[in-house]
Amino acid sequence: MVSSSKSELKSGNKVFLAPTDRNKEIILEQLRPFLDSTNYVLEVGSGSGQHIYHFAKEYPQVVFQPTEYDTSLFSSIEAYTADLDAGHNVLRPIELDATKQEHWKNIIDVSRQERGEAETAHGAYDLVISTNIFHIASWEVGSGVVRGAGQILRPGGFYIAYGAFKRNGKFSTESNAQFDQTLRGRNPDWGVRDIEAIQMVAEEEARMTLVEIRDMPSNNYMLIFQKIDVEE
Repeated sequence: MVSSSKSELKSGNKVFLAPTDRNKEIILEQLRPFLDSTNYVLEVGSGSGQHIYHFAKEYPQVVFQPTEYDTSLFSSIEAYTADLDAGHNVLRPIELDATKQEHWKNIIDVSRQERGEAETAHGAYDLVISTNIFHIASWEVGSGVVRGAGQILRPGGFYIAYGAFKRNGKFSTESNAQFDQTLRGRNPDWGVRDIEAIQMVAEEEARMTLVEIRDMPSNNYMLIFQKIDVEE
C-alpha cells in the first residue's frame, strides 16, 4: 500500500479511508433493523465503497445500488464489491449529482431495467442511506439529496443520514463548532448543517417526516426519515 494521506491509503484500485473503516460497524448496527426487512437499498455518495461492501457482506439477500459524484471512485467501489461471495448483489455504481433531476430520473430508470418493472411511479427503493455528506457539500447538494431520496423511496420507506449536525441551531460540542470553522475555511459552501433545516426540506418538498434522531459516537447523529404514504 502507498499512503496518499494520514487517513487515506490505496492498494490497487481500492481506496482505504480510515474514518470510513472506523464507523462502518457502528453504522451497520443501527441499520440492521431496517436492512432486516429491506429488499432494495440505494447509497448516496458511496465514496471508496468500503461501507457498501461491509453492509452487503452481512446482507446477501439485499440488492444494493451504489452512487457517487466522483466517477474516479467507481473503480474502488467495484474493486471492493468484487470481493463479495457469489450470491451477493451489488449493482454497478451510478453517477449522481444530487442537484440534477436527470440523475435521479436515471436511477429510477436503471432500477426499472434491472428488475424488469414496467413502472416505478411510487418509488424504487425501500431504503436510502448517506453518511457524512451534508457537511462536505453545499446546501444545494444536501437539500438535493433529501428531495431525491423522497422521490425514489417507496411509500413507507426510510431515508437515513449519518454525520455531524447542529440541533436547534446549536453545536453538540465545542469541537464540532471548531470543525465547522475548519470546513468553512476549506470551502465556504461547506459546514455543519441544522437538523431543522434538513427536516423542513424533507417535510415540505420530499413527503418525508423525521421519525427519530439518534445520538451516535464522536458527536454525530443519525437522522431517520420516513416517506409518507401517497394518498390514492
